[in-house]
Amino acid sequence: MRCGGWRAAARRLAVVSLPVVLLGAGLVAAAAPGAPAHPRATPRSSASALRAVFDLAYRAPGAFPGSIAEARRAGRRYDIPEGVADLVTRRRPRAGAHVRIGSITKTFVATVTLQLVAEHRLRLTDTVDDLLPGLLDRNGNDGHAITVRMLLNHTSGLYDYVDQEAEQLHERQPFLTFTPRRLVEWAVSHPPVFPPGTSWKYSNTNYILLGMVIKRVTGHSYAAEIARRIEHPLGLRETYSPGTSPDLPPPFMHGYTLREGRITDVTRFNPSWAGSAGDMVSTVGDLQRFDSALLRGRLLPPRLLRQMLTPVPGSDVFPGHGSYRYGLGLIIATLPCGVTVYGHGGTIDGSLSWVAGTRDGRHTMSFDVNGDWVDQPALTGAADRAEFCSTAGRGTPPSPEHRDPVPPAAWLRAARRP
Repeated sequence: MRCGGWRAAARRLAVVSLPVVLLGAGLVAAAAPGAPAHPRATPRSSASALRAVFDLAYRAPGAFPGSIAEARRAGRRYDIPEGVADLVTRRRPRAGAHVRIGSITKTFVATVTLQLVAEHRLRLTDTVDDLLPGLLDRNGNDGHAITVRMLLNHTSGLYDYVDQEAEQLHERQPFLTFTPRRLVEWAVSHPPVFPPGTSWKYSNTNYILLGMVIKRVTGHSYAAEIARRIEHPLGLRETYSPGTSPDLPPPFMHGYTLREGRITDVTRFNPSWAGSAGDMVSTVGDLQRFDSALLRGRLLPPRLLRQMLTPVPGSDVFPGHGSYRYGLGLIIATLPCGVTVYGHGGTIDGSLSWVAGTRDGRHTMSFDVNGDWVDQPALTGAADRAEFCSTAGRGTPPSPEHRDPVPPAAWLRAARRP
C-alpha cells in the first residue's frame, strides 16, 4: 500500500533480508532451549517480541538508520529505540521525537469529516459537485457521481495525483508550494481508474478533496479544524499540520531516502505536496493517544464510529500480507491470531509510520522508521503480530495455516508499486 506513496519505487534500491527467526502470531521469538512450548502471554513477552522485530530489521544489511516504537497496555508503556535519529550527530531516537506521519493524517481528516456528518452539516451521500461544483468534471471524471463516503473509503475511482511524474517534480523542487486545487487538477488531467463506487483503489486525491470539503463547510482549513476538534481536546501538544514550513521542531527524527544507492537526508521539504492527504507531524505517543480516544468513542458517536470501522468489500491494503482492509479513513487489520486492530500507516519523504489499537482502545502500538525504502507491509505486519498476538492471552502458538504469511527472510525488501 502507498499510505502516502511519496517516494518513487525506482529509488528504493535496497534488498534487505533478515535471519530466519519466526515471530508467529502466538510466539514471542525463536524458542530458547528448554522453554515451555506454550508460554503465558504477558506485556513483557509483547515487549520482547516487538523489540526483536525492530532489532532484526535494524541489523539486517541495508536497513534503515533508526526507528522508535512505543506500545501501551494495561497502564504500562515501553519504548523501543533502534539506531540513530541523525546520521551526523549519531543522536539516539527518543519517544518524544517529532516525525512526519504521512497518511496517518487521513484518519484525522476522516474524523473531522465524520464529526461534521454528526453535526448535520454534511452527509455521506453529498456529492463532490454539491460541495465543490465543477471541480472534477473533465476527462471522464464526474463530480456528480462521487460522494463523500467514496472519498473516505477510496471507492471514488479518482486517479492518484502521487504518480512518478509528480514525485519527480517534487524531488527536483522540494520547496515548491502546491495548492490543493493544483493537486486535484493534476489528478483529473487523467481519466478515472474505474467508475465511482464500482471498485476500490487507494488514492491520495480523495483526501485532498476532503480537506477542501472541510474548508467549504466550516470556513476554516482542515488543519484549524483538526487542531480545534482533536489536538486541543485530547492534549496532543506535539501534533500539528506544518502548512508550507519545511522545518520540524526539536527533537525530531531526520528522514532519509535512497538516491542512486546512497542514503540522502530529505528531512526538509515543503509538505504542501502532501496536504490533507499526508502533511501532519506528530510523535509516537500522541498517535497512540489519538487512536485510543477514537476507538473509545471520545471523538465520534457510536453509529458513525461503527461505519468508520467497517471494511469496504474488496479492499486489500497490503496485498499478500494478510487481512488489512479499509474503512472510512481507518485500516482494519485482522491478525493471524484472531485479534483485530484498527489504525493507519503513512509513508512520506524519509519516514514510514504506523499506529494501531485494539477495539477497546486499551492496547496501542505505534512506530516510525527514518528510512523510506523499507517495505511498509512486511514491517507493519511483523510489528502488529509481535505486539498484539503475543499478548492475546490464548497461550498457544498459531496453527500452521495461521503462521506468518510473509517469509521471514523477506520482512524487509525493496518496496514496489502495486
